[in-house]
Amino acid sequence: MAMKKITVNLPEDQVEFLQKIAAEEHVTFTDVLRRSINSEKFFVDQEKNKRKVLVEDADHRIREVMRK
Repeated sequence: MAMKKITVNLPEDQVEFLQKIAAEEHVTFTDVLRRSINSEKFFVDQEKNKRKVLVEDADHRIREVMRK
């Protein structure tokens, strides 16, 4: 896949969050940002296909994940 270099402006708390995940998982900041974008793409694709994304909590309750 071809790569393109971009510049983005993010709030400081979001940058710190991404940096923390990158450090904890021993991956690059770019890798974490790319995964974040892929996660958003997953949710958008599910929404477009009229699918629900569900999670189960520790008490075995099922809840729908809402994007907006």
